[in-house]
Amino acid sequence: MSLTSSHSPKLSLSGSYTSSLRLTKSEAQNIRHVRHSSLPKGLINSLNETTPLKVSEVNNVKEGSAEETGPDEPHELSLTLITTILVVTIGSSLQFGYGTGVMNNSQDIIMEYFHNQGKEYTVVQWSTTVSCYGIGGLMGSLLGPKVIGSRCGRRATLIVNNIFLVISSILISFAPQWWYQAIGRIFVGIVAGIATAVVPTYFSEISPIEIRGAIGTMHQLGITVGILVSQVLSTPSLHLLGSQDCWKWLFAVPVVCGMLEVIVLPFCPESPSYLYTTQGKAAARRALVRLQSEGVADEYLGYIQEETQSSTHDKGNISIIDLARDRTLRKQLIVGITVQLMMQFSGIDAVFYYSTSVFKQAGVSDPALATTCLGIINVIVTIFAVRSMDSAGRKTLLTYSWYGMSTSFVLLTGSFILKDHGVPYMDQLSVLATTGVIIFFAFGPGCVAWFIIAEIIPLYARDSAMALGIFVNWVANWLVAFSFPILMKHTQPYTFLIFVCTTTYFLYFTWQRNSMPCHSMIARK
Repeated sequence: MSLTSSHSPKLSLSGSYTSSLRLTKSEAQNIRHVRHSSLPKGLINSLNETTPLKVSEVNNVKEGSAEETGPDEPHELSLTLITTILVVTIGSSLQFGYGTGVMNNSQDIIMEYFHNQGKEYTVVQWSTTVSCYGIGGLMGSLLGPKVIGSRCGRRATLIVNNIFLVISSILISFAPQWWYQAIGRIFVGIVAGIATAVVPTYFSEISPIEIRGAIGTMHQLGITVGILVSQVLSTPSLHLLGSQDCWKWLFAVPVVCGMLEVIVLPFCPESPSYLYTTQGKAAARRALVRLQSEGVADEYLGYIQEETQSSTHDKGNISIIDLARDRTLRKQLIVGITVQLMMQFSGIDAVFYYSTSVFKQAGVSDPALATTCLGIINVIVTIFAVRSMDSAGRKTLLTYSWYGMSTSFVLLTGSFILKDHGVPYMDQLSVLATTGVIIFFAFGPGCVAWFIIAEIIPLYARDSAMALGIFVNWVANWLVAFSFPILMKHTQPYTFLIFVCTTTYFLYFTWQRNSMPCHSMIARK
């Protein structure tokens, strides 16, 4: 599956390429015939169905076959598919967002609670607690696809994941010392790590090709909703759970969402790709009929069968070490890992983890409420990003995102510098600039990063690629979460210049080297 514009070839459920112009089955067969007939015989035998199609091939065949086949009917989503997506989004994706945002507005409340009991809770200890989320994410990214997922499947992995969720809520809510909360954050991170490794793959494998990008972005939407819910509930001025008496209830909310997943998800289908490899063709077809329709089940099953047979014949499931050595997948792997690093080093987690502290230093009158308003904007923007994901190219979205984020960080740095010189309205400028960071992030790396690996890596290497990519993501997450409050303490007002540099480099890398998600890179393989 390549990262494409709306008129570029896209990999199917199994690794076969079709066009986002919705090619019919006969058109796809015509394309393969044109490609093979135009090549020397010696090369034909070396081709397989996972070799990418070029845009010109798609356009030429579509022009020649337009009279034979009309446009496909719009794909109607089944109730089973909608239910599965909503339950997983609420029960897994939302947990990741909630864990990311809940400590932001709660910092002063929790630290004061411990101080009132005569217990120490320093800034370094707090940053350690917050950053333990990244350590847990590292563990979860490996546990999810490689340990639990390969044996139990995508669905069962997400259900088992809620055990860690309950443990984390108990440790954080009833912690007698600060390090109990740090351990609890590790378990929250495990929950998020498993979700980030499994949910995008699960969504990719159950969704129709035509709307796979939009459905993949539901994971990011769930994350943003989770962040918003945690911020709303923990804002002191809203008088909900953001107080000395009620803050422990903040960590009961994820358990309720997790119980919904535990109750409903067992009645939803497993991934057809996983079923095909473990239970056979009949089980995979039954899942496809429930998720999509009787009319397309056989066609999608053919895609899965092609890729599975190709993977088994060529390599079978491979380890992370074998994946790193596999030259045929090196470009796709570089794309996936680079986008994961870009996501974290863009500075977005510095905003999501510590925006309340940033606004407090900027002189905003109600920093917690300002953070909550950013969460509302984040959700709204992500909804629009879902709508644009399958109509705009991945590289185009990333390019404009880096432009916007770099500019926003420049404005944010300027607001801190000018405020020290007595320039008015700099607190408003800091809020506006932070809003810009979130908006541009949502349209680019925030949406692309989570499903890119599942989209461009074939089935036999997908679990290993997801584990490696998400592992790298969480390493970067931990580094930003731990170091940012310390950097902010010692480098103000110039802290955000770091992210000006990183986003500017990402823009250059995306634009100049053409190494970011775009179909032309995969086509050159």
